[in-house]
Amino acid sequence: GRKLAELDLLPTPFPMDKYLSERDQRHLKLLYGVGGLSYGNLSARLDDDRFWMSASGVDKSNLREVGRDILLVKDFDHDRNAMILSVPPSVEPRRVSVDAIEHWMIYREHPDAGAILHVHAWMDDVPSTEFNYPCGTYELGVAVADIVRSAEIPRRAVVGLKNHGLTIVGESMDEIFERVEGRIYQPVPMA
Repeated sequence: GRKLAELDLLPTPFPMDKYLSERDQRHLKLLYGVGGLSYGNLSARLDDDRFWMSASGVDKSNLREVGRDILLVKDFDHDRNAMILSVPPSVEPRRVSVDAIEHWMIYREHPDAGAILHVHAWMDDVPSTEFNYPCGTYELGVAVADIVRSAEIPRRAVVGLKNHGLTIVGESMDEIFERVEGRIYQPVPMA
């Protein structure tokens, strides 16, 4: 989570540095509580069927409490269109990230995928979804899973989410950050 925070990715539809001074950008981030933040998410495989994932709306640089900040995702309930979590009985869980469906589909199909990072940034020359699917929908999960499946090395796939950001698959979170370092940028191109 700390590495994600260091990227300092504030999702904006325009290049902030073109319109705001560094001082104004810092003030804006302080005003809205933006720093290491809640934008984006990350997950890591636990075993064949389960994975750990950052909860929705938490500061990724400060993930501490299992069941609140870090959730254990077990499965997907098709009838309820909801992720199934395993939470300690004494903990009131936060919401799971809307992107959990994508992560679940990728882990289920690619047992050698060890980690997934989602950021609101872009990289050149990556395959992307054809449509701007609403976040967290089953349809977006299927579209992302299809692109990962067609990648030369699925466990290292980088998928662009049209008008939204990237989903990056890797063997570990460290491996993902090494691979994308210096290659991601903002803002996400809008089409």
